[in-house]
Amino acid sequence: MRKIKSQEKMWAASEIRLSPTDLNVLKLKYALEDLKGVSGKLLEVGCGAGGMAKAIKFYRPDLEVVGIDISAEAIYEAKKDPQGIRFLKADINNLSQFENESFDAVAMFDVLEHLENPLSALRQIYRILKPKGIVVALVPLDGSLWTVHGLFKVFGFIPKKKYAGHKQQFVRQDVVQLFNRAGFNLKKERYSQHLFHQLVDFIYFTCLYIRGKNVPYSIESYLNQSGQKKGRLALNLAKSLVARISYCESICFQFIPGLGWHVLAIKNA
Repeated sequence: MRKIKSQEKMWAASEIRLSPTDLNVLKLKYALEDLKGVSGKLLEVGCGAGGMAKAIKFYRPDLEVVGIDISAEAIYEAKKDPQGIRFLKADINNLSQFENESFDAVAMFDVLEHLENPLSALRQIYRILKPKGIVVALVPLDGSLWTVHGLFKVFGFIPKKKYAGHKQQFVRQDVVQLFNRAGFNLKKERYSQHLFHQLVDFIYFTCLYIRGKNVPYSIESYLNQSGQKKGRLALNLAKSLVARISYCESICFQFIPGLGWHVLAIKNA
C-alpha cells in the first residue's frame, strides 16, 4: 500500500459506537435516527476506511450497505474487515456503475466541503436515489461567523483548507441552495460541534499549521491501531474527556447553530 502523503489523512479508520467517549458519536446517533423507517440499500459516499458504514451496519444489519471512496488506500483498509459491506473505489462525481434509482438512502459525512463541484455530486446522488429517497449528511459550516473557524477566515487564516482538505468553507445557506438546486427538500436539521469543540478543533489544526506537516490518521484512528494503545493512556483519557464535553454541549444546544450541521433531505418526486 502506498504511503500516505504528508498532506493526506486517513479518515474513518477507527471503530465507531454510540458512546459519548467517541468523537463521532453524534454523526452516528443522528444518522441512525434519520434512517429509522428506511429499508433496502444504503450508499455511503466518501466512506474513507469504512468506520461509519460499518457502524451503521452494526446497528442496522437489515440494511444492504455499500461504501465508496476515491482513495484506493482507504478502500484497501476498509476491505481488510468489510463486515458484510461492499466497498468500492469510486468518484462521487461519476457514479455510472450504479443504475438510476437504485438506492433507498445515501449517507455522507464531511464530504461536500472536500469537493470542487459539490452540486455535481448532489445531482449524481439524486440520480441514484429512488423516489422519496433520503440523504443523511453532516456538513461543517467553516465559513459561518458564529464559528471560530469562520471568524478567523475573515482574516485569511484557514488551516483546515490545507490540513483537512476543505476546499469549501460553507455557510448554512450555501448548502441549503445546493440541496435545493439538486432537487432535494430539507426535512430536518440539527447542530453539533459548539464552542468547546470548535476551540479544540481550531487549536488542533493551528498546531498542524505551525508544525507545517499533517498527520496520517485522526486521533481515534491512531489510538485504535494495533499496538498503539499501550503507553498512550493520557492521550486516550484526554480524547474521551473532550468527546464527553463536546457531546453534552451539542446535545444541550443541538438547535443552536454550531460548526457541524446535520441535515436530512428527501428527493423530490
